[in-house]
Amino acid sequence: MILGGVVYHDPARRMGVEVVRAMAGGRSDAAEPAWVGCGPFGVFVTGSGQAPVEHPAVVLAADADLLNLTELQGLTGREDLAGVIARLYEREGAEAVRRLRGGFALALWDRGSRQLLLAVDQFGIRRLHYAVTPEGFAFASRASALLALPGTRREAEPTSLYHYLNLGFVPAPRSIFPGIFRLPPGHQLIVRDGRPQPSRYWDLTYTERPLSVDESAAATARLAQASVALALEGASPKATGAFLSGGTDSSTVLGLMRKLTGERVNAFSIGFQEERYNELDHAELAARHFDAAHYVHVVTPAEALAALPSLVEAYDEPFGNDSAIGTLLCARLARSCGVTRLLAGDGGDEIFGGNQRYATDHLFARYQRIPGVLRRGLVEPVLLSLREVGLVGKAQRYIRRANIPNPRRFYFYELFFAQDGQALLDPEFVRALEPDAPWALIEEHFRRAPATAELNRLLYLDMKLAIGDNDLLKVTRTGEVAGVDVRFPFLDLPLVEFTATWPARFKVRGVEKRYLFKRAFRPLLPPATLAKRKHGFGVPTSAWLKTHAGFAALAQDSLRGPDCRVRPYFRAGAIEQLFALHAQDPTPFYGGILWGLLMLELWHRRHLSPGVTA
Repeated sequence: MILGGVVYHDPARRMGVEVVRAMAGGRSDAAEPAWVGCGPFGVFVTGSGQAPVEHPAVVLAADADLLNLTELQGLTGREDLAGVIARLYEREGAEAVRRLRGGFALALWDRGSRQLLLAVDQFGIRRLHYAVTPEGFAFASRASALLALPGTRREAEPTSLYHYLNLGFVPAPRSIFPGIFRLPPGHQLIVRDGRPQPSRYWDLTYTERPLSVDESAAATARLAQASVALALEGASPKATGAFLSGGTDSSTVLGLMRKLTGERVNAFSIGFQEERYNELDHAELAARHFDAAHYVHVVTPAEALAALPSLVEAYDEPFGNDSAIGTLLCARLARSCGVTRLLAGDGGDEIFGGNQRYATDHLFARYQRIPGVLRRGLVEPVLLSLREVGLVGKAQRYIRRANIPNPRRFYFYELFFAQDGQALLDPEFVRALEPDAPWALIEEHFRRAPATAELNRLLYLDMKLAIGDNDLLKVTRTGEVAGVDVRFPFLDLPLVEFTATWPARFKVRGVEKRYLFKRAFRPLLPPATLAKRKHGFGVPTSAWLKTHAGFAALAQDSLRGPDCRVRPYFRAGAIEQLFALHAQDPTPFYGGILWGLLMLELWHRRHLSPGVTA
């Protein structure tokens, strides 16, 4: 669905149906948008969302899936979602947003004070974009919806585009379009007299406490079970299922679903013919352990290629996460089986300490514990003077990286175009952007993290970027395309906030990831699941760009053909150089870069060039 609206500068202006249709146009689910006009304020909703509602004191439109709706209904005496939120606002004002758990984006017009309140959930499950135009303040859940208004420009803002080239997504508070911004997770925005005033109403604060392992493990298991129970509310077991990659998070969600329902649970897994990317054995192990009804599909390159137009259409800003292919096809598999709600394990890595990068960084941090006099006076002068071969070379590389302060050390192998790849960019393009913007973004999140332990600062960084800007958009948008709602039990507030009180050593201890998590869920999970290395929904796109005729032809024709839209961003011959490097490299590194460029090119053709389809 799309949620949007306008507050006009001129109090005599009214939002008419032509404005609504323009903002909601171009989508099949937006033919008959529901809308309400209230003086200079107007709001609309398209698709399956609830229509805007008028109350005596407020006008409200919300795209919300609240986990604690039952609790709030009891508190307010209202049954309907809009009535619940309106009653909370009447009692508590903007502070009412703090009571909401789950995914939400809402717009509330206060008739008395003639001010607009916008708010999004704490983690980024739902989104809102906004812009100040010559006619007034406008907002929408899709950035592209705002392009229908005078004063906005259908073009790519250079620094936002540079962020995409490095990260594979556009981070908040930016959008890809100049003058259009996104309200970051955990933020609200009040508009008075046409002036937007965004503020943070919630943030994840790491207040480590002296907790015991056993008590913390028991509390974690209870909170996780309660989160899954809330995520199951309101849907029949037959219409509910779980994404199942075979990893610890998805397997835990599946196991808790079985424990709570006492029934066979639907589980959905995607595999690939390429062995490196196929984890169906692990998924089947978990499915058998929990006696799940396990639905499996092995994706062919041709199926993945056929899915690309749907992905390009769905993401109105460039999005380069290739695992969206697997997620989309998994959600479609679920929908074909009659399932309309899926539970996902996203967020588990970031709250439990499950990413291999955390353990790797812990090893580098150990080097800094060696007394500086010994490191700089003996170890480094001797070791760095030797020839860089074999184990000596490995030790030299370890020292060099260990001496890089975080968060740059954490992103050592990322941000290609902000490091070595910047030489491939066109000088005029570079002059038009902020060349240090990706590093500044990462360092700002790291610096602002309400944490003392360095590991928790890295977890915070991933909550903002990997979760809030990337993974949740991937899953929710592909679910929307497939016709499936997705809930994220590991992003329920009580569970997330409790894990933030753990000592950092409960998350990563030495080279062991998920230390406390394993204690909490050892009685639930198969030993092989606890022991496996993380993989997730990886996709062999790099290999397909080399070996599959359809993918290779699409990439070559799109990026090396005469109509290539992204070529002006690069020096002459740079794209050809990337293709050559990809052909020679046995790793997927350059394939990932080319995939990002291909998705950017297809986005250009669909969303910046009207009439040209992907």
